[in-house]
Amino acid sequence: MSEAAVVTSKGISESATDAVGTVLIVDDEAEIRESLETLLQLEGYRVVTAATAQEGLAHIGERAFDVVLLDLALPDRHGMEVLGEIRLANPQQAVIMVTAYGTVENAVRAMQSGATNFIQKPWDNEKLLADVRAAIARHKAEEENLQLKRTLKQRYNFSNLVGKSESMLRVFDLVAQVAPSRSTVLIQGESGTGKELIAKAIHANSPRRE
Repeated sequence: MSEAAVVTSKGISESATDAVGTVLIVDDEAEIRESLETLLQLEGYRVVTAATAQEGLAHIGERAFDVVLLDLALPDRHGMEVLGEIRLANPQQAVIMVTAYGTVENAVRAMQSGATNFIQKPWDNEKLLADVRAAIARHKAEEENLQLKRTLKQRYNFSNLVGKSESMLRVFDLVAQVAPSRSTVLIQGESGTGKELIAKAIHANSPRRE
């Protein structure tokens, strides 16, 4: 038995450390859950399943997932409502809607609400796996980009600029005034005085930091 196959609907096995990604399946049909779980586990994914929106949201609150496969019609809540709650809690969370009601209206609404993709039942296995791979790759890239931005912001925040003299405090005060504006800024000073750090601090605290 492969390590990925150790995963059950109760949670992620600690031994499945070599999985290519983690997936949460939220669907009220047991056959659908089992079919998706088997398909994804054979591809090396760690899988958790949930039969209701409440159970799915509880799993999301407990751990991070690379992608969520979310049914549109759930017994306790509508899938679109659940999608909105997931995106509100974690805007970067990849969510693929899976439904038997594959109308253009539902697909457009799902994408506008933040879904990564929209798959109709019965699905094509290869296409579904390709969509999952693409969603996970996009999710990981967004997470890495977000982490990089956080690191840069932390590194070039005012609190990390050394200087307690009255003149440096005036510089920091000027930076705080300039950063939110759209003004062109010219920074002058001798080599080694921190011009680059000041420039990056302005950028990190400006509306253009993203």
